Amino acid sequence: MTWKLLGGEGIPDIVQFIKEKARDGSDFGKPIHIGTDSLQTGKRTRFVTVVAILNPPKGGRIVYCVQSEPRITSLRERLNKEVWHSLNLAMQLGDMDITVHIDANPDEKYLSSKYLRELAGMVVGQGFKALWKPESWAATHAADHVVRLPKA
Repeated sequence: MTWKLLGGEGIPDIVQFIKEKARDGSDFGKPIHIGTDSLQTGKRTRFVTVVAILNPPKGGRIVYCVQSEPRITSLRERLNKEVWHSLNLAMQLGDMDITVHIDANPDEKYLSSKYLRELAGMVVGQGFKALWKPESWAATHAADHVVRLPKA
């Protein structure tokens, strides 16, 4: 898995990078937001996981990772994999201030609403905070932006 800054620079050790950037001298550190989005492209499903390390009021840092696998036709399976990509990294980071963003909408007019409780339960069950649409900006905006880039 290759992690990169938005400018394209590679990150050799993502866990070390996040821990260094999230440290701020306090007991709590800077908040970390993790979200994953996916895109169906031909016979493949491409996943982009984004980590945003906020540094109010200065902004923050965003890093991302792209993974691809054979096309997933089931929406439930694809959403579950998105959340597990985010949780996998969150669990590697341990006891930090982490929020996992879920790319699902509670509005029943969207198919993803059927799976929101299951997805949020996965996140909360692992001890992390969960956000979903419209508040899940790391998944629905940042990761969505990167997954749609031609070279992502």
